[in-house]
Amino acid sequence: MKVVLAGAYGNLGADIFKALLKEGHEVVALDMMQRDIELNGKYSFTKVDVTKPETLSGTCDSADAVITTVGLTKGSATISNYDIDYQGNLNILNEAKKAGVKHFTYISVIRADQAPEKVPMVHAKYLFEQKLKDSGLSYVIHRPTGYFYDIVKVFRPMVEKGAVNLLGKTPVSCNVISTEDFADFIVKHMLDDNKIYDVGGKETYTYEEIATMCFKAAGKEPVIKKAPTWLFDVLAFVNKLKKNGKEAIIRFSKFTLSQDMVGSTKYGDMSFAEYIKDNFDV
Repeated sequence: MKVVLAGAYGNLGADIFKALLKEGHEVVALDMMQRDIELNGKYSFTKVDVTKPETLSGTCDSADAVITTVGLTKGSATISNYDIDYQGNLNILNEAKKAGVKHFTYISVIRADQAPEKVPMVHAKYLFEQKLKDSGLSYVIHRPTGYFYDIVKVFRPMVEKGAVNLLGKTPVSCNVISTEDFADFIVKHMLDDNKIYDVGGKETYTYEEIATMCFKAAGKEPVIKKAPTWLFDVLAFVNKLKKNGKEAIIRFSKFTLSQDMVGSTKYGDMSFAEYIKDNFDV
């Protein structure tokens, strides 16, 4: 089967790429740039800029399915989540419809349907979800809880500095999933008809438990501090005035760290606890 994979060289995209090739599919890889990853199978690469529909022209021709992981994950003073997560994916969707593609898979985020407009990193995804549902294509929307590497990326600098700062007084939980396991789930379900999956790993921990595991893996005594949630609103407002592009990330951090992010679909064999042990230097 011929599958178009947008965002093929990102962290999650690369694992989906490998999973598709492992299952014998032909992959049309779309991204802004290539990177050196080990791939075995039939594939081609097209450099695209999803904000420019003309770069997508013809990329979905004769494809059976499209999978997109496209999203803005960094702060930017020149481009927004609505430019990438919404309009960029809409440009891909329009190209897929024009080419007669039957199946379309989108990687969103958990609680996307509950995100207020002031959290653009999530709200933009929800707006695209609605367009996809109305497209007439057979769709699958995945709303993952988060990924192993992202949590470690957030906690590592705090652990190295000696203290982890969490939000609010009430413990919140998450069941993050490895990108390898999630990629396997995505490929297995890419032909499902009009499904939404809230996907997480099989282990659920509070952020306090995760912080404690990180400190232990780093060979340090746990120091966990609590900050009021309103502090992030202040930080977001300050960065909005600065127009440096960091406001969206701060609002996303508050959104994900101040409420449970537990997916009802629990999948995968990889252990987050073991991942933490293996990814901190003692």
